[in-house]
Formats: sequence, structure tokens, C-alpha cells
Amino acid sequence: MTQKDFDYRKLNEELEVILAQMDSTDMDVDEAIKHYQRGMEIVEQLEAYLKGAENKVQKIKQQWDTSA
Repeated sequence: MTQKDFDYRKLNEELEVILAQMDSTDMDVDEAIKHYQRGMEIVEQLEAYLKGAENKVQKIKQQWDTSA
């Protein structure tokens, strides 16, 4: 997934739906495993995105610190 295609809100909403389904329904083990796997994939993508955003903020701060 490229940075341009990434939609943080959409993935976060999908993760919330998965969590709600796992909390509220009596699903079979295979379905729960599929949900868990997808949830972990989403978490990984969100963490990578947030790490990239954090790095960008740090670079901006460094630019301002050196120019002040």
C-alpha cells in the first residue's frame, strides 16, 4: 500500500468493526482467527503509518530548531 493510497481513518474504522464483532458475536474459531489475522494486519499498517508521521514531525522540529 503506498502512502498516497493509505487511509488511516478507514483502516481504523475497519479495526473497530472487527473488534466489535469479536466482542459481541458468538463466531466460530475459524472466523475468529480470520478476524484476528486481519486485525493484526491493520495494526501493523497503522503502526507503520504513525511511525512515519512521527519521523516527519521530528524532521520538521529539527528544521525549526536549527533555523532559530
